[in-house]
Amino acid sequence: MRALRVHHVLCLPLFVGEGYSDGFSRNMSEKKSWLNAHREEKLTIVCQPDEICAHCPNLKTVSMDWQTLVCSDKGNQVQKKDEDLAEMLGLSCPIELSWRELLNCAVEKMNEERFLKSCGRCEWYERGLCNYQLWRENADRILE
Repeated sequence: MRALRVHHVLCLPLFVGEGYSDGFSRNMSEKKSWLNAHREEKLTIVCQPDEICAHCPNLKTVSMDWQTLVCSDKGNQVQKKDEDLAEMLGLSCPIELSWRELLNCAVEKMNEERFLKSCGRCEWYERGLCNYQLWRENADRILE
């Protein structure tokens, strides 16, 4: 894995196997397992689609090269979410960090108010699949 979309630092610790499709869920599960097994490996943290997004139905352009993935969400809402979260975390995209470094940064700077600002309108939050406390518990467990 070479790139990681910054808002996925919130999604991955909460991911339980539900997604847009079986292909998306399978891909996200694989990427989550890889990241947790390679916590120290440097990644390019981006504010654009990454390899997790490769199976998302909202992509206009799909290629195995993460740099050519283009999200078709109206108004670039997901990219705005990435940019806002990067700012909250004091990061500028792209930046080289390991999964452990990114998750540590999020744990240090994230609180319930910031979590709600970033995730409060997300369909997974609205479905009740995530919340700040659960994210924090899972993030702390990954970092042990």
